[in-house]
Amino acid sequence: METIEVKTKDIAVEFAKASQNKDLAHLSALLADDGDFQIQNAKLDFEDADKLKFLDWYKNKLDSTPIETIEYDQCINCLFGKPVVLFNNGKFPRRIKESSERVKTGIALEVKDYKISHLKFCFVFLKAENKHVFEVTGEKARKYIAAGMPDKKAIAKAIREETKEFGLKNGKSII
Repeated sequence: METIEVKTKDIAVEFAKASQNKDLAHLSALLADDGDFQIQNAKLDFEDADKLKFLDWYKNKLDSTPIETIEYDQCINCLFGKPVVLFNNGKFPRRIKESSERVKTGIALEVKDYKISHLKFCFVFLKAENKHVFEVTGEKARKYIAAGMPDKKAIAKAIREETKEFGLKNGKSII
């Protein structure tokens, strides 16, 4: 097996580039063997996974969704100050389960001895605004009403857009 060397101290950048390139060997080299990594199960609930389970889950995600944009931020909640990577404006890799959740999801990284020892979904960022889905839907409806659209029609249009953008119907995931 080929040994992959970590090339920089900025592991968040390496993680993001390896993700974008679907380089599972490099991703594996970045992750600590005894690390703890958060994933989303078939019911869209969070669960902790070991390295192999995480890589299997992440590979499936990478195979189904190209990474088009990468942003970097910092967590200001559960892993305060840790680096956060946001893929595709926070829409990858986690799916939204219901409208009370936030629009963007980042991946917060905890690093120990130049290895990622912990990955966790992050929703509270230093720089990026992150509203709840229902807030975004409400803002759209209010915008349509302000433009002269009748209330009922504006709400229906905003909900249709929510369904399309977030994969939600009646506030719940339609997976």
